[in-house]
Amino acid sequence: MNGILIDAESGDLLIERGSVVIGDTDSQIAEGVLVAMRGEWKEWPLIGGEVKKMLGGKVDVMWRGQVKKMLEACGLDVQKVSITEDNIITVE
Repeated sequence: MNGILIDAESGDLLIERGSVVIGDTDSQIAEGVLVAMRGEWKEWPLIGGEVKKMLGGKVDVMWRGQVKKMLEACGLDVQKVSITEDNIITVE
């Protein structure tokens, strides 16, 4: 489960030590990096996979390695980034 965790019994937000409990957000971070355009995040201007630019075009051969470095810079443990001929992106 991603994001804020909810108590299954009461439906309320989970609170621990006075703060809302946050679950695993790795998939949200990866999605954000893949769809972001470079310069979109002013604090990190070089982060952005720019997948929208690849629509209907040819994938740059260096793209997978660049995106892997971007994801690692965001704190994700990435083994491999792959893209199929059907343009399905997989981050492992």
